[in-house]
Amino acid sequence: MSFEEALEQLKAVDVEFKPHADPVGAFAHVGELLGRTPPPALLEFYRAGIVRIEDFRAFVPRWNAYRGWRPEDDFMASLLCADAVPLFSDGCGSVYGLDVTPGVEEPAVYFFDHETRPPAPDWAAGSSLARFLPLLAQADRALDERWPARWELAIDPDLERCPRAPAIWDAG
Repeated sequence: MSFEEALEQLKAVDVEFKPHADPVGAFAHVGELLGRTPPPALLEFYRAGIVRIEDFRAFVPRWNAYRGWRPEDDFMASLLCADAVPLFSDGCGSVYGLDVTPGVEEPAVYFFDHETRPPAPDWAAGSSLARFLPLLAQADRALDERWPARWELAIDPDLERCPRAPAIWDAG
C-alpha cells in the first residue's frame, strides 16, 4: 500500500489535516536530533499535515518563533534510545513511534507503553507507516464493534513479520 492510498482510506474516518508550513524543516530538525537522515516515510507523514486521526493526536514538529520547536526536543527525542520517533499519542501517555533504525528500508510503526523504561517497542502497530494509518483509523471501531481477533491482518498482512516486536496478540 502506498502512502497516497493510505491517505485516501483516511477519508472515511474523522481526520484533521493542517498543512505544515515547513515539513522539510521539521524533517531536517528530527534528522539533527537523530544525528542522521530519517527515513523518507517520515517526510511523507509531515507533508501530509495530519493533526489527528479519530482521537489519536499526531506529533509533528512545528517552529514557534517565541518558544522554539513544538513539541519540545526532549519529547521528540524521547524514543531515540529505542531508534524510534513519536508519531501519535494514544491519549493515555503512550505513543506510536516510527522505527528509525539505520538501514531499514520500509520502517515499521511500534507501540511504546509509557510505563516501559527504558523505552522499547511493546508491539508492532504497522509493518509500514502507510499500513499503520488505516489500522489506527479503524482501531476504536474494531473494539466497539468487536471485530474478530487479528482483524488487522486484513489491512496489514505483514504485521506479524515486524522485526523488533510481535503483533499485539502475541505481545503477552
